[in-house]
Amino acid sequence: MPRTRASIETDLFERGVLVRLSNVDAGYGASTVLMGIDFEARAGEVNFITGPAAAGKTTFTHLLRLALPPRSGRSVILGVDLMRARAREIADAKRRVGYVAENPVFIEQWSTFDNVAMPLRMLGQKPRDYAEDVRELVEFVGLGGAAELPVEKLSGAERRRAAIARALAAKPNLILADDPTAGMSPADGRRIVRLLSEMRRVGAGVVIASQDDTLCDVSPMWVWRIDRGRLSQPEQTEAADAEAYE
Repeated sequence: MPRTRASIETDLFERGVLVRLSNVDAGYGASTVLMGIDFEARAGEVNFITGPAAAGKTTFTHLLRLALPPRSGRSVILGVDLMRARAREIADAKRRVGYVAENPVFIEQWSTFDNVAMPLRMLGQKPRDYAEDVRELVEFVGLGGAAELPVEKLSGAERRRAAIARALAAKPNLILADDPTAGMSPADGRRIVRLLSEMRRVGAGVVIASQDDTLCDVSPMWVWRIDRGRLSQPEQTEAADAEAYE
């Protein structure tokens, strides 16, 4: 049944525009953190947001994952105009976003497999329906040998890989990562960003926020710089090497 409400931008989404922000302000309480933001993310592309601490990167990520409403401007995410949308439409869009937090939270005593499968369990799927897909995901992120280990036994880099697998489990259109390499060695950080960037090959849009601008050459991507809540125009980069991420 065709949607006719102004809150749904089906045509924009079908053209591959996953996010379009126009002159958007956002913040918390009396504080405005993001000001005049213009941003676009498309399917099959990687967008890298970099800038100093407290520049607004995390707030920007919260806005994109629909955890923070815009205050003004126009925000269309996954075909939903957030300033006009119903709560149900926003909830539906949230389910199509995969999010990797800076400090991912797990059920520590559960296995890697069960933690990765959690989004599918929450959607009401049965183990027989998702077991093969989850095992493929765990293998894809390089944790095949740790599938049955409790997450509490994983290293920091392995936990980030598990978080990525969990974010991908429900096959999201948009994948967001907030400082996913914090506290890692440079080599592990590059592997994590490369792993996230690979999702562009299956048509997802990827947005990565990080202070570490040395990661900008890990894959072809658009690089945006944010400072004091204002976002610059992007620059396009190419991958500097083809080093394996395993």
